[in-house]
Amino acid sequence: MINNKKKQIYFVVLLALLFQTAYQGNIMLTTLYAVHLHAHSAFLGVIVALSALFPMFLAIYSGKATDRVGFKLPLALGMIGCGTALLLPFIVHNQLWILLVSQSLFGLFQIFTIVTIQNLVGALSDTKNYSKNYAILSQGTSIGELLGNVLTGFAIDHIGYGFTYVLLATLAVISGLAFLFNFVKVPKYKKKKQVQSDKFIDLLASRNLRKTFITSGIILTGVFLFSFYFPVYGRSIHLSTSLIGLVLGANTAAYFIIRLVMPRLNAAFSDMHLLGICLLLSSIGFILIPLITNFYFLVSLSFVMGLGLGCCQPLSMSMAYLFSPKNRTGEVLGIRLAVNKFAQVIVPIISGPLGGTLGTLPVFWTNAALFIYGGVSMFTPELTDKNKKPNQTS
Repeated sequence: MINNKKKQIYFVVLLALLFQTAYQGNIMLTTLYAVHLHAHSAFLGVIVALSALFPMFLAIYSGKATDRVGFKLPLALGMIGCGTALLLPFIVHNQLWILLVSQSLFGLFQIFTIVTIQNLVGALSDTKNYSKNYAILSQGTSIGELLGNVLTGFAIDHIGYGFTYVLLATLAVISGLAFLFNFVKVPKYKKKKQVQSDKFIDLLASRNLRKTFITSGIILTGVFLFSFYFPVYGRSIHLSTSLIGLVLGANTAAYFIIRLVMPRLNAAFSDMHLLGICLLLSSIGFILIPLITNFYFLVSLSFVMGLGLGCCQPLSMSMAYLFSPKNRTGEVLGIRLAVNKFAQVIVPIISGPLGGTLGTLPVFWTNAALFIYGGVSMFTPELTDKNKKPNQTS
């Protein structure tokens, strides 16, 4: 068992990396498998919506759960449950309906894992190093995203769809078993003091939190839908699964690179302005990618977009934790994801049916519009004057 807090952080991030590899790989794999089985674009929209349906309703509860019962059980249950869901398409061959079941269950279990990991890193940190630890978590998950995209692309070409599901399921289960059998010591559950009011609406009364929820929802929805719909676009222009994985890999490689220089960017810009710049940078990729077919241009655009997205995610995560009441951090992180999942349900349902005639363009351009809105809103005077450096707040 690992007890040293510094080692704990790194081991938790390693387990998060393994799980993120499975998570990211699942998005790409399920999309390509559905296309392989000749799924209509509207069906793909249903898959995306179902994968976000349970999380939309349970994200807030999952955050509260970590505030009340601790970290071990949600992490073990979530990761092992996701691994089990990934095995279903391997067990039931060549059936589109099993993807609906598999992705619904994956979304159900996954939501407990993501919220709990973020809350656990915060709990293992103090005011002096929480920003550093969240940066480490972001670096770890960005490596997992890179591995998930590239590994899945090459695995499909060499071992097929079914065994790639088994490979990803194994990574998820290994992470869950590490928490279940206490390979890393996590903080024990402590009964929280009751606050005067713990109503959901009280959190929305905070302008800082409202802005964080909306912006985080835009960012996370864009990240997810790009990972899900680019493989569809890649197949439509006859890219191999390996090349699709490399384009997505360029996007996530940029996450890692931009996060190395984020401390310097934080010193040069206010957090709100930096977030706005990154949102607008990402919108360029969403506008141009569905208009381009050249592989090398796609890799370049994907990388540029990744620079923006990679900066946005840790900023929004840190802001959500910082602006939270101390005894409701998990709930706030849960609300952040609930907003994201709501958008993931609505956008594919609206844009999916259009895919039959317009391809993936409606999805990409809808995201572009949301990112432009979010980016511009970061430059409003009432926000930038009062919240220049959220990460300096205690």
